[in-house]
Amino acid sequence: MNAHLAPHWLLFAIIALALMPLRSLAQDIEPIRNIEAIAIQETARQLSPNAEISGGAMDPRLRMPACQGALSADPAQIRGANASVAVRCPTPAWSLYVSLKVRDPRPVVVINRSGARGQVLDASMLTLQERDVAQLSFGYFDRIEAALGLALRRPINAGSVLTPNDAEPARIIRRGQSVTITGRSSGIEVRAGGTAMSDGARGQRIRVRNDSSKRIIEAVVVGQGQVETGS
Repeated sequence: MNAHLAPHWLLFAIIALALMPLRSLAQDIEPIRNIEAIAIQETARQLSPNAEISGGAMDPRLRMPACQGALSADPAQIRGANASVAVRCPTPAWSLYVSLKVRDPRPVVVINRSGARGQVLDASMLTLQERDVAQLSFGYFDRIEAALGLALRRPINAGSVLTPNDAEPARIIRRGQSVTITGRSSGIEVRAGGTAMSDGARGQRIRVRNDSSKRIIEAVVVGQGQVETGS
C-alpha cells in the first residue's frame, strides 16, 4: 500500500517546492511605486512648490530586487518638461533611471503690447502671467523690475514671454556723439569734452576720444552723454 502512496506524496512535495520560490520571488521584488516615488521626491526638491511631476512611464513588467536598505536618488537631470533620475539601492546593489514629466507654472514677464526693435521697455509694456517655465527653454524674467529700461533686440508681439535674448541694456550713447568725460583721482574731478567711438549702454566700457588731447581712452557710460574714467 505504501508503494502506491509514495508517488502521490512525491508529486505533492515537488509542487510545494516549485511554488515556494514563486511566492518568495513575489515578496522580494521592489514595488515600482516605491522607486517612482523616490524619483518624484528628488525632482520636487529641485523645483518650485507649485511644480507638477508625473510618472507612469516605467514598464510594469520591471522586476528589481527588493531593497534591504533605504532607496536613494541622484539629483534629477531636468531638461525642459522632461526629468531623469537615477534611483539607487545599497543592498543588493542596483540602480535604475526613472523618466518623469514636469510642469512648473510660475509668474513670468510677458509683453502686453507689441514692441519694435530698439524700443525701451517700461512698466506699461510689461505684465506678470503664469506660464509653464519647463517649456521656456530660452529663459524668462521673473520680475518686471529686471526688464525695465532694457531695449528690444527684435520686434516682439503682445502676449510673448520676454526672454533674455529678446532684450539688452539700452544704448544711451551713440557712436560719434559728443560726451562729457569726467575723470576722478584723489578727490579731484576734471571734465573734458569728447566723442564716443562706439555705442554704449549704462555701465558699459567704451572708447572715447578726448577732443582736446585727441587721445583715445576707455571710459564707463554713467548717463546720457556722460562717461567717467578713473576711480
